[in-house]
Amino acid sequence: MEIQIHKIGLFRPGKNPKSCTLSLDMDWKIDYTNFEKNSVGYTFYVESLNGIPLNFKIEGKVVLENSEKLPENLSEVLLDSGLKIMVELFNVTRDRTISVQNELVSIDEFQRKVKNLEV
Repeated sequence: MEIQIHKIGLFRPGKNPKSCTLSLDMDWKIDYTNFEKNSVGYTFYVESLNGIPLNFKIEGKVVLENSEKLPENLSEVLLDSGLKIMVELFNVTRDRTISVQNELVSIDEFQRKVKNLEV
């Protein structure tokens, strides 16, 4: 199984929040779309309910091997990976603008690239 990321959207506050109560009260969901023989599309959403105003979205595709079935824990894997990417992106974009090239990469490769941007 291969998890691809096609688009990432992070909508953060205009100014960095200071003295803000950090609340991990978040709403999340994963919509599965475009069911094909060997793949399924997904859209992962996260929205903060209190504290720092934050909206995050990942659109991608899960590619399966020939007769492989969707794993039962797919939502858990997407949630875990998506939240890690969200936190890293939120921290990296705190004080600088980054540009992203239009290319397909795996979640692991993306996380390595984000870690390389950290100071």
